[in-house]
Amino acid sequence: MEVEGAVDGAWWPKSADLGKELPDLIAVFGYWIGPVRRVVYDVSTWRSAPSRVIRGNVAISVDPYRLVARDTIYLLGTHSRDAVLYVVPAATDQSTAHRVLNAVCKHAHTTSAATLRHLLAQPAGVVVD
Repeated sequence: MEVEGAVDGAWWPKSADLGKELPDLIAVFGYWIGPVRRVVYDVSTWRSAPSRVIRGNVAISVDPYRLVARDTIYLLGTHSRDAVLYVVPAATDQSTAHRVLNAVCKHAHTTSAATLRHLLAQPAGVVVD
């Protein structure tokens, strides 16, 4: 079943510095989608970002774009594989971030950015299933 606005996972970066956070994300997702060749991010979400990230001897394009879901990031790999990740803001408290990340783990094939946004907005201690 395909869900409108579905995401493949969620990411909770340590900071709002995309240039600092991308190398680790690219390394991890390279195992899943093949070598990442391009990253697309929403310019309204990230203060600044490099135009490329160098990994080994490969330059990975980092492109700004106004995305439909501004709180997502797209990783495009080789062999036509890609991943759409919901971005939990770096400033999110640990309890709330873990609630969102756990929701993705439980419902990997049916989670949408809208559902995760809703979870993020819930007060601490509220259980939503």
